[in-house]
Amino acid sequence: MEIQTYNLLNVGVGGQGVIRAIQILSWAALHEGFKVRTAETHGMAQRGGSVASYLRFGTEVEGPLIPRGETNVILAFEASEAVRNFNYAGTQTYFLINEKLIIPPMIHQQGLEYPTINQIRKFLNDVSKHIHFIPADDLAQKAGNKRAMNVVMLGVLVGMNQIPIKRDTIFNSIMNFIPKKTKEINMKAFESGIETGISIREEKNE
Repeated sequence: MEIQTYNLLNVGVGGQGVIRAIQILSWAALHEGFKVRTAETHGMAQRGGSVASYLRFGTEVEGPLIPRGETNVILAFEASEAVRNFNYAGTQTYFLINEKLIIPPMIHQQGLEYPTINQIRKFLNDVSKHIHFIPADDLAQKAGNKRAMNVVMLGVLVGMNQIPIKRDTIFNSIMNFIPKKTKEINMKAFESGIETGISIREEKNE
C-alpha cells in the first residue's frame, strides 16, 4: 500500500504499555516495507507519569516528531492524556480512548478537581468529530489479564480500519513481543479489540 505519511500518537501513563504498543506497531510497519520513525517522552515517574510515544511511517517520512495538528490517530490508554495532547489533533483525527482515569495522588492530596469522562468527551468533541471511548481495561480483564489493555487497543485500531497495516502483520508482531505464557490471553485481547472496533465502525456507518 502506498502511504506517504501516517502519524500515530500513543499516550498514557507509566506502566500501561505505551512504549510496547509502539514497538509492536513499528515492527509491523517495518515488515510491510515502510520507512519508520519513532520518538518518546516520559513523565517524572516510571509508573504514573505521562508517557507519549510518536510513530510515523510511510514513503515520505523524515523527522520522528509529529507536526501539531497532523496526527491521524491519537491512541490514549488513559483518558485525560488525550486532553493533554489534543493540540496534536486536527478536525479529522481519530481519538481512540481507553475509558480509564488514573488520578495522580497529588490531586487528592491538594484537593484539586480532576476532569470526568463526560467533561473529557465534551472538550474533545470541539476538537474532532471522531471521538471514541473503549472499555479496554474491562475487555482485557475478560481476556484474562488487565495488563493486556494495550493489545485490546491495538485490536480496536485494526477493527476500525485506522491503520494501514495488515491485521496479520500486527498480530505476528504482538506474538513476537509478548511472553509466550501470555499468548492465549493476548490473542483473546486482540480479537476482542478488533470486534469492538468493527462494532464502532458499523454503528458509525448506520
